[in-house]
Amino acid sequence: MNFENSAAAGNGAHDGPAVKSPQVTIENKMAEILGLGTYEAAYLFSDEGLPIAQASNANGQQVDRDRIAELSILFHDVRRMASVMGGISRLREVIIEGENHRKIVFRFFQAFGQQVILAVVVPPQKAYKQRTNELEKLVIGESF
Repeated sequence: MNFENSAAAGNGAHDGPAVKSPQVTIENKMAEILGLGTYEAAYLFSDEGLPIAQASNANGQQVDRDRIAELSILFHDVRRMASVMGGISRLREVIIEGENHRKIVFRFFQAFGQQVILAVVVPPQKAYKQRTNELEKLVIGESF
């Protein structure tokens, strides 16, 4: 993967020759969803918090990727605790929503032979589930 050279600013779209790696495909879909205004930012991490793909909007309030990665790891641990203590098997999603209705959604699923965490920042008054389901299906369908 070539995460550090990815399009993390602007609309995140990749232009140029038809190099089609899973990271590029995922980041292009993330950028497409950002362009629709559904997300302010989207990140895909391994269960260790290592970045796999990202796209963020240069406009508006920025979200620190490293803080999102830390929260992803924390919620991954919460997921394990929910299974052990609460009998909640395979927690699928955690949503943080503020009084301003801005949300950060963490979704857990298997891809690339490992547990991954998709974190998306959703502006107020925006529905996210349909686009997040589409992005999740794309990620699951991709392989390295």
